[in-house]
Amino acid sequence: MNQTIRKFFLLLPLCLLSVAVSAETVYQTYVNKRYGYVIDYPDYLLPQGEAANGDGQVFLSANDDAELRVYARACIEGWDTTASTFLARAEKEKNKVGGQVSYRAKGKSFAVISGTVGNKIFYDKLLTDGNWCSIFHWTYAIAGKARYDDATKRIAASFKP
Repeated sequence: MNQTIRKFFLLLPLCLLSVAVSAETVYQTYVNKRYGYVIDYPDYLLPQGEAANGDGQVFLSANDDAELRVYARACIEGWDTTASTFLARAEKEKNKVGGQVSYRAKGKSFAVISGTVGNKIFYDKLLTDGNWCSIFHWTYAIAGKARYDDATKRIAASFKP
């Protein structure tokens, strides 16, 4: 019996390690065939099926506390043909619903805006060449911030036109 207990305590760390490793988030890559953009999404988001027109897809968490919406389309003049127009419009839209913008960034062909609306955090990113726009909207519960902040970094870095 003593030897059995000793083996148990020797093997316990290995068992715990395997459980910790299996709990790591695995990422999948969504490739949009119509527009050619790609984005990684965590395995806890469930694909809802590509839109009928092939422009994108929605991914939802099983408990409905996170949503990733990604799509592409022709840019709309004065709406999102430039990073500046995208940011101005996005901030105006978020303010209409009581949102608080806490971060914005832009470059020649991209824009990012982030903040909160109610009990949700949002992170929106635009990639544009002035004619075609690829966009993702990532929202999640503030209560899940610790879990979803790492996903935000991976999702945003993986998004390519």
